[in-house]
Amino acid sequence: MTMLQERAEQALRDVLARYTAGEAAVVNRFFAQPRSSQEYLEMVLRQIGREVQIAHWLPKAARMGEELERGAGRWDLQRFLEQCADEIKHYALLADLAEWLAERKLSAEELRKYEVNAFWDEEVDDRYLHNPHLPEAGRMVDVTRELIEGTPEPIRRGVVKISEGGGGGAFLEATRAQADEFQRRFAAIMGDIASDEMQHGPEQVAGFVKDQVRTEADLDMSVRALTAVMAQHLRVRNEIYGYPLSEQELRSFDLDGSAPS
Repeated sequence: MTMLQERAEQALRDVLARYTAGEAAVVNRFFAQPRSSQEYLEMVLRQIGREVQIAHWLPKAARMGEELERGAGRWDLQRFLEQCADEIKHYALLADLAEWLAERKLSAEELRKYEVNAFWDEEVDDRYLHNPHLPEAGRMVDVTRELIEGTPEPIRRGVVKISEGGGGGAFLEATRAQADEFQRRFAAIMGDIASDEMQHGPEQVAGFVKDQVRTEADLDMSVRALTAVMAQHLRVRNEIYGYPLSEQELRSFDLDGSAPS
């Protein structure tokens, strides 16, 4: 690894660390006060909205199967299916928890109320790109679309990959919540999700830098793109948890990562 790449890896990890701390602060604030079962349920349903987007990925898996060895690599398909399986598992675990909270079977409309794609995809219907119930998540779609112009595709795709799970801070912080039966169940699920998301996101940094960062311009584009995505990801996380942090508190992480008082 060159000195430039070493600097790039450190710079990207610094961005992840700042916003990972922010996402942990969101979860910590949410659980810092008693919550009703309805508040818990709405939070879980909003998180489900981010996981159930897996439904939008399945047509791509089918196409890759049709194109296997004719444009779709065997290991590319394996890795994609593995990630699909992880996302389906996350959705199923959270949906089961939501029904435990509600003490009844939930309808598809209830479970998919907050369904929203995590990033821009021209093949996905706009109702799943800009769900009116999750405006910050819709803004995240816009951020990833804006990156298309002026950011080379390999860098843009790599940055989106690195940012998956928001660095894992929210999931890890949630594993510490143990005050009641819901929190203990939620903590166990978040621990499971965290182990998957760390593989999808932060653990990809070194490989991304090795493959994509060759010049100072590559470094600059990568850091700016990751900062834009992570800053909005923090706002999405705050939305999922019912806005426990103010915008001023969120901006403290944009500046230097200091925790809100």
